[in-house]
Amino acid sequence: MPITGITDGYGPVVGQPARDYAAVDKMDFMTLLVAQIKNQDPMSPMDNAQFTSQITQFTMLDEMKAMNARLEENLLVGQTINNTAMLGLVGKNITVEGNKIWMTGGSPSESMLAADGAGSVMVEVTDDTGHIVANYKKSIIRGLNDVTWDGLLDNGEAAGDGNYTISVTLAEGSQDTSFTTLMTGPVEGLRYENNLALVIIGGVEYFVSDIYKVS
Repeated sequence: MPITGITDGYGPVVGQPARDYAAVDKMDFMTLLVAQIKNQDPMSPMDNAQFTSQITQFTMLDEMKAMNARLEENLLVGQTINNTAMLGLVGKNITVEGNKIWMTGGSPSESMLAADGAGSVMVEVTDDTGHIVANYKKSIIRGLNDVTWDGLLDNGEAAGDGNYTISVTLAEGSQDTSFTTLMTGPVEGLRYENNLALVIIGGVEYFVSDIYKVS
């Protein structure tokens, strides 16, 4: 039977994952070093300084890989400790960006503004049907400002329990300034995504970095 062709067997081993040749490990380094020593010119051998330099590079490569492994392990431990600590936020009140108000037992949840300057704002409160139930004016300064609704309707009666929304605008004649409306509510739970904790408030998820205040 004629033989059509013979090829060298340098391909990947069947059943083994393909290797990433962009990464060089210490065995590759040692193989290259041994090959260099075996094939050096006997009339002009590698000098001691050059040989020592390559051995030093080999040692540094090994130490850097070990250090990188330790850093990754420490990072994982730190993330685990941080995520475990986040469990303590469940049930606490967290202030994040938003405009919701929860009225419970006649007491409204806290509303705040993070302002870049001073001025005056008008606050409008609507119920879950979109009906305006209250209006009031607040003076603000640079930083965090409490603009919490007193829970009273425009006719002076106490508002019923339920969910409300505030809308904040600059008052007429107030100097131009930017602000962010903040709401405060209890943390209902936690979820982890890519080793990062997300807190759940009012059914909405927020990263821990989004938190302005814990109370």
